[in-house]
Amino acid sequence: MNGKQKHKKIYKDKSNIDGNGIFAKKDIKKGEIIALIKGPIINHAVVDKKTSSAGPNWIGIGKNKWIDPKVIFNHINHSCDPNAGIKGSKTVVALRNIKKGEEVLIDYSITEEDALWELPRRCKCGSKKCRKIIKSIQFLPKEVFNGYLPYISKYFQQVYIKYHKNKNNGK
Repeated sequence: MNGKQKHKKIYKDKSNIDGNGIFAKKDIKKGEIIALIKGPIINHAVVDKKTSSAGPNWIGIGKNKWIDPKVIFNHINHSCDPNAGIKGSKTVVALRNIKKGEEVLIDYSITEEDALWELPRRCKCGSKKCRKIIKSIQFLPKEVFNGYLPYISKYFQQVYIKYHKNKNNGK
């Protein structure tokens, strides 16, 4: 396909949130698969703040494992009240009905485990639920984590649970 991946349900366009974004070509129903994230798997250990931001568009899928999303998914923007989530590690699904022309958004926190990571700017999602400062999964409020549970991979669920267990045990 000449390096261009065709998507039946989404397209890239200018975003009011940040740069370019991904938008719905047609109405998408809650629970419907939007697309699969494709790209090479990158093995990358995070050891300090510098290595924490090595792949700005990478999407975490496990311990030191990332997808470098090619073509369209390197433009997916963040929202603290997303309309899409990631089932498993690569399947983007609608969390609610998405209207044709609406920007498709995920919460970056559900694919990030590095406790040093922070979105390099204040969040501009404009949601009433905006957390302003976006950090890795460990720092999600419990009610937000629980709401996303079906769309958080088992690995990232374990990271969250372990962090809070250690925090509560004074470790």
